[in-house]
Amino acid sequence: MTDEQILQFYEGRDNPFNLEKVIETYKPIIIGSEPVKPCLISYKNAKIGYLQYYSVAELPEIDQQKYCLDNTDKVYGIDLFIGEPNYWHRGIGSEILRMVIRYIFEVFLAALIVVDPRVDNIRAIRCYEKCGFVKVKLLPVHELHEGKYSDCWLMVIEGNKSLH
Repeated sequence: MTDEQILQFYEGRDNPFNLEKVIETYKPIIIGSEPVKPCLISYKNAKIGYLQYYSVAELPEIDQQKYCLDNTDKVYGIDLFIGEPNYWHRGIGSEILRMVIRYIFEVFLAALIVVDPRVDNIRAIRCYEKCGFVKVKLLPVHELHEGKYSDCWLMVIEGNKSLH
């Protein structure tokens, strides 16, 4: 969370994380006081990224509204990044994403899973599309990134869709 290559896509280059900020940001998630499930991504015994998933219906109302959905029951959200550039462009993100999608559909019986990448994050959008997500709605000025609000895509995959 200090590497400019990573921050360009996640959190922003104007928002690096020192250890204190990591603890402040992620401690509530780790101790379970927020409805988000944190996961470290390991590949061949190397920690290479972070993933979190959550029931959208369990988020505070203001956060639920950001998805512009009529119904959030059985809707889950995912956020992830591969934080080691050496592991980019290897299909690892797609592999991890497929496993998590399957897990959420099978264990939580989700009807829908949503992601909301910034429109300029082409690599993430390609990964999501490769795993079966489709763009359904443009979310204008949805995410603050590097000092300005950026548009994002609301992308969804339905529970009855097969994984590639």
